[in-house]
Amino acid sequence: MLPGAARAQTVEPSSDAAPAELSADAPLDPSMPELDLSTPEPDSGKLTPIPPSADKASAADWSGKVGVDYTKPAIPAATFQPDQLTAGAVPDQSTGVAWATVTAPGMQAPLGWDQTSIETRIDPSQERSKLGTTLSRSVPLGDDVALTWQNGISMTHSLPNASGQVHGWASSQALRFNFLPTDTSVSLGADISSSDDKWLRTLSAEQKLLGGPFSVTGSVSETAAGEFSKSLRAGFRRSW
Repeated sequence: MLPGAARAQTVEPSSDAAPAELSADAPLDPSMPELDLSTPEPDSGKLTPIPPSADKASAADWSGKVGVDYTKPAIPAATFQPDQLTAGAVPDQSTGVAWATVTAPGMQAPLGWDQTSIETRIDPSQERSKLGTTLSRSVPLGDDVALTWQNGISMTHSLPNASGQVHGWASSQALRFNFLPTDTSVSLGADISSSDDKWLRTLSAEQKLLGGPFSVTGSVSETAAGEFSKSLRAGFRRSW
């Protein structure tokens, strides 16, 4: 043995030593705060309620109609002969135009359109089809008058089996005043098409009779030659 008192040596732990592992069964330290894993309640002051379907149009705002406009011309008196009364002597000159219209709500905006109408027409006699849309907005002017602004555009195409190909477009602008107590409406507008180089003015008035089924309409429209065309017609409309 070496002389001298033996000196105790203190072994310092190395910094590279692995940390002590805790066993899953080891008891938790009661001095540690409890960990809250529950979902916090939302702050009601920062939430903005969203009304259900506030900006969605209901199905009741949509409507559709289909029909056929049937026209049968009269026999001219100058060419009328008694033998034409026999069956088959006079060729059938009746024509029909099939049409369909779908009406839907317009854009929900302060100054937007409140109604949209899409219409298609097929005329076999003219070998043409037409597809158009009309945007409108109605504003009441008091209790007895309503103002409607209409903006329409349409496209015309030839049918697939047509002898000639025709393509065109048309646009219209109109202001319509509806006088509710008397069922009278007055419309001021202008039309333009691909065959015209300027806007053509129109003026029309409609009077409904007997609560609506019958109506009388008079109109004055400007032609491309600068003249005015006048018309007066009566109509009957029934929906079921």
